[in-house]
Amino acid sequence: MTAAGGLEQAYRRLLRRYYPPLYLRRHEEEILGVLMAAANPEQRRPGGRESLDLLWSALKIRIRMILRGTDSQPWAAALALTGVLLPLLMLLLKLTLFLDRGARYGFGTPADLLIGAYGEPGRYAMDFRLNPYSIAVTSHVTGALTAGPVPALILAALALMGWRRAAAVFAALVPLAYLGISLASGSILVAAPRVAVTLYAYGLEALVLLAAPNAPRGWRALRWRPSALLAVATVAAGVGMNGGLWPLFHRPLTPAAFARIVNRYQLGSIPHGFIDRLFGVGLNGWGNWLLYQGTLVAVVAVALTIMLVSSPVNRRALALLVVPFALGFVIYLFSLINPPLPGPGGNALTILPLLVILLTAMALRLVPRSPASPDAPSHPATPGDV
Repeated sequence: MTAAGGLEQAYRRLLRRYYPPLYLRRHEEEILGVLMAAANPEQRRPGGRESLDLLWSALKIRIRMILRGTDSQPWAAALALTGVLLPLLMLLLKLTLFLDRGARYGFGTPADLLIGAYGEPGRYAMDFRLNPYSIAVTSHVTGALTAGPVPALILAALALMGWRRAAAVFAALVPLAYLGISLASGSILVAAPRVAVTLYAYGLEALVLLAAPNAPRGWRALRWRPSALLAVATVAAGVGMNGGLWPLFHRPLTPAAFARIVNRYQLGSIPHGFIDRLFGVGLNGWGNWLLYQGTLVAVVAVALTIMLVSSPVNRRALALLVVPFALGFVIYLFSLINPPLPGPGGNALTILPLLVILLTAMALRLVPRSPASPDAPSHPATPGDV
């Protein structure tokens, strides 16, 4: 066997070992031609650097094929659906919190709404009276980024109009701005699991928007059944976060009434077990929790179950939407432990998943397009492109 023939067989073995079969069926000869053209005349086997380059390139191709749905149309459709539906659900959740808490406690001023102080009239002005100016401004900016409705509204508008790149950049900038401000002010992020879920949701939005560039854009990617089911689940979850159905049957407790309850039962008799704190069981025990909040949990469970059995696209979209909540649940568990994690440890635990999500989105943006894709470059492939 000639030197060229032995080198060609060695390259083929590496390609078939590293690259997905479907990709090789389309591009093996093209990649092999580029590799042979770049090899030395007397070279008999691939060098160590070439092998590493091929391994790294194949890894990027596999990640791209999985996330962009090259081998699976349901994944591509699920990514497109999630990219539009996620900001709409975030906005719907904030609207639910605003209406529910506002109807019970008062809506407050536009400034209160801007910082996400739903049901806390006068919160914006009170922060300036109780805290130094710099602390009040910092808390208001971070509140506006995560709890306030404006970022979710902007992101939803960009996603609906199909401006994918602008929406992805905005979705990535929101958590990065929040982290920069919070870390500069010395905040402990692990103490706010709801904020962590919001940050992960923005990061996931940036990822899915870049993962399927050829999928339907904007409102055309929406599907009525998953949209309606997830809207019902989101409203139920929002009401459950505000005390469930209890306020529909009982007037909200005034500070004086709450003080009387505390004096009657005494703080020492209030359950402080891990399971009670995990599920948010209060003074009235599990019976009332199951009646007033368990009903909403059942509504959410039914809606998600229908999503699971309806279609492959819906199942994949649901799997993507669960990611921020699964990561946030881990943060929630760590927020319950006693003694709590040190500040730097808690911050690292909260930030790490977000950085992984954003770095994956950045890697997707930098991965070269496949020569067979509709938006592929017209120049011939080089070893760095494969």
